[in-house]
Amino acid sequence: MNKLFFLSAVSVISIGLVSAPVLAKNKLTISIRLDKQAQRIQKGSDKGQLTIKEEKALNNEQQHIKRMIKKLTKKNIFTVQDKKKIHTALDHSSVNIFKKRYNKAVKIPKKIKP
Repeated sequence: MNKLFFLSAVSVISIGLVSAPVLAKNKLTISIRLDKQAQRIQKGSDKGQLTIKEEKALNNEQQHIKRMIKKLTKKNIFTVQDKKKIHTALDHSSVNIFKKRYNKAVKIPKKIKP
């Protein structure tokens, strides 16, 4: 009986240890998502995957999301619906970053000083 209890307790603990990082990975915070998207935009710009116009549009979209967060947090109550709104906007922004980074538009290189 004790062996059965011990084995079941060990299996429950091990399942919890294995599944916890997977569950946590899917729940990125809003600030982390904003940072990652900013990095993706910068990386696309550095690699020449974004035109100046595309980069500006993506950065404007990021600023819009930040303003939305600021507006929603002013009321001191951050509801589940507010989080869904922001995550939906971040999802949309992520798709836009991907589309603009991997389209056929070519960035005109900046002049290199001799």
